[in-house]
Amino acid sequence: MKQRKLLIVMFLLVFFPMSGVHAQIVKLVKVGKTEARIYDHGCQSSEVYDYGIVAYYRGSYCTVEQEYSTANSWPGALLKDAGLLFGARNWVDTAGQSWDAYITGSCARLRDLDIYQFAVPDEGGLTIRRYMRYPLPQIIVDGDHCEDPFPMSGDEVAPEKIWGTADIMVESDVRFSIGVDAKQRVLAWSQPGHDDYVIWDWTFVNTGNVDRDPEIELPGQTLDSVYIARVTEAMSNGTGDNKALSTFAGTTENQDTRLSYPQDDDSLRINYVTPLRTGGLTRDSYGFNAGAGNWSLLTGARFGGSAVLFAPKACDVPQNYPISDIASSNDPAQPSMHTSMLAEPSWILLHNGILADFNTMTPQDHVDAYEIMVKGVFGIDTTIPNYQEAYYMDSLYDVYDTTASGHKTYYEQPIDRWGELDPDRGYAYASEISWIRFDQQGHFSIGPYQMGFGDTLRYVFAYVGGAISRKTSYLAGEAWANGGAASYSWLAELDSAQMVEELRKRDPIFNVYYTNPRLSPAPTVNDIAKDLLVATGKDSLFNNGMNAQRNFNMNYNIPESPVPPSVFEVASGPDMIRLAWSYESAYEPLPSDLAKFKIYRALGGNVYVKQGEIVTGDWQLIDSVDGTARLYEDRTVTPAVDYYYAITAVSPAGIESGMFLTMTKLAAQLQSYPGDSLEMVRVVPNPLNINSSARTRYSEGNGLKLTFVELPPFCTISILTESGNLVTTIEHTNGSGTEIWEARGQYLLTDSDQQPMSGIYIAHIETPDGEYVARKFVIVR
Repeated sequence: MKQRKLLIVMFLLVFFPMSGVHAQIVKLVKVGKTEARIYDHGCQSSEVYDYGIVAYYRGSYCTVEQEYSTANSWPGALLKDAGLLFGARNWVDTAGQSWDAYITGSCARLRDLDIYQFAVPDEGGLTIRRYMRYPLPQIIVDGDHCEDPFPMSGDEVAPEKIWGTADIMVESDVRFSIGVDAKQRVLAWSQPGHDDYVIWDWTFVNTGNVDRDPEIELPGQTLDSVYIARVTEAMSNGTGDNKALSTFAGTTENQDTRLSYPQDDDSLRINYVTPLRTGGLTRDSYGFNAGAGNWSLLTGARFGGSAVLFAPKACDVPQNYPISDIASSNDPAQPSMHTSMLAEPSWILLHNGILADFNTMTPQDHVDAYEIMVKGVFGIDTTIPNYQEAYYMDSLYDVYDTTASGHKTYYEQPIDRWGELDPDRGYAYASEISWIRFDQQGHFSIGPYQMGFGDTLRYVFAYVGGAISRKTSYLAGEAWANGGAASYSWLAELDSAQMVEELRKRDPIFNVYYTNPRLSPAPTVNDIAKDLLVATGKDSLFNNGMNAQRNFNMNYNIPESPVPPSVFEVASGPDMIRLAWSYESAYEPLPSDLAKFKIYRALGGNVYVKQGEIVTGDWQLIDSVDGTARLYEDRTVTPAVDYYYAITAVSPAGIESGMFLTMTKLAAQLQSYPGDSLEMVRVVPNPLNINSSARTRYSEGNGLKLTFVELPPFCTISILTESGNLVTTIEHTNGSGTEIWEARGQYLLTDSDQQPMSGIYIAHIETPDGEYVARKFVIVR
């Protein structure tokens, strides 16, 4: 019966698209390794972008499409979309109808939800605001700005409005049609050790207002047995057979024993995505995206999770910021349910169906959906007769001690343990579980709560990342492909038995997988070493989650990182590359306790890439200078190399600002000295093949640039077609002998922002005193 309902609602969703009246407004949280897109109505899905992505280790300022691609941003995106559902029992609507249960809110993948969950403009008419503790740095490379735009509408530098020591806070007001107003606050930090997570801090108030006007439609009503469910859809994370691309395994784990929740000493509650293995392959696929066909880059070696940091014991315990005694307010038994389901599981499809056509959802449908918010659901396994329909959690999974309210908690065992915990089914690969399709969604609920009229309910969770670095992904993957993973880095210090023991701690399905008689060829020590290295990303995930929890427990007052320079300028010269930075006087107070600045540099690109012996984007600390310094000359540079830089400020306590705040995305390159005469002027390369994939060792864009060398120190370069039509004009004013044809950081654009066609072009170079020379060059497209 439940299976039939799923198919019906899917039909409604596909053939009756939803419509809304509110255009979503998005703000970026982009100060550390983790980037998140925050939407004014609180549903992390989008009609602005394809996905409501939370990306990890972004490494550079990339486009949305590049962030989505693991090839460009690996470890890449953690989550696609997320939603939040609010449900209660015994609710009476504005028409006086009584509902045994009623749910409202938003779902992952949902784009238009204007009736059920919507943003409420503030007194200034804005639906979302972004506050910074300091001005976002201006980043200038050879005169071109390459920072993200700031401020935009709703942006301001307002440290007094930010909670604790966060570098950034985004907030919006959200209303749910059940009669609840919510304040969404999203906080992030740039400093190393705390830039691996982003925190969502929600405060819900029972206002009785169900629509956009200020009138209170449901005054005095108590919301009975409230549950709030968070829904998060995982990004693909290894494998390539359209099954089990990723999965959320709901659990809270002890970091030493890796045992499942509950443990007396547990303080981390995280629902996480883990790499999976793919069946039917001739190689061990753990940590790889097998569908990509690249067996020397660990593009599936990431972990991501949603950690619950605070869920109150009741609405009458202290919840306002700051909380003086968090331990007495926080309910350690929350979330009351967590599970993992298909990307389009029963209750999400059902709720999407409501939004397609409200009349399709009966009162009993609300009761069924509410019950799943309480207990979770198993999904559909068509391979075993006893698993033909969607089961509630209490019929299959673990039921633990009660919450503070006296209700049971329902926890799904983590999927990366299923083979261990259910040996009769004997899963060696998650892809063997037939009901897993594509990307999984993690679900967790807090509740139940009694919310009297005017009562407040605060709910805090964090998106957390953990992974081996991009550089390690290349080097370790290459070592494994060559049969040498057991000798890679610290793995060389372990014998095979020790590697097995360490892997077993992090990957409980280890025994089922490595002893499965269907595996051919059998896993080797080389495989075990590589798998252990990938699995250490789980350590990072839990450590980062614990850091998020400690941060909340300190009311967000972890030690403050120094303010980064407000202007960071890189200027190419003929014998050095000059770095200068400053703090604009408009910023108050100016930092007075800086111990030093650290200078970082990467060659050939700002994201690590290894192609054979060619390595680009390998960031290195090249120097440190005193906190009073404002200038650095890099004279360890060579011609024909692209250089990228970042600068961080360091406090006397050793706390460092984030390097992503000042990381350049445009290259600086050593320039030539001015030529002795106009006859020395050259155009390189000539011809220029736009489609050429050729590159030098450290000049990633070498085949896309047109460079004029041995120029006079000051001149005007006019580029014309062979027939004499002006294409663009470049004023060469830097005093060197080098100039590159570019426009706002984009190479080879005409004055009308067009790409030049194939053909013969003429460069007319003229000095201020009227001397000139002409040079022909060819562009091939």
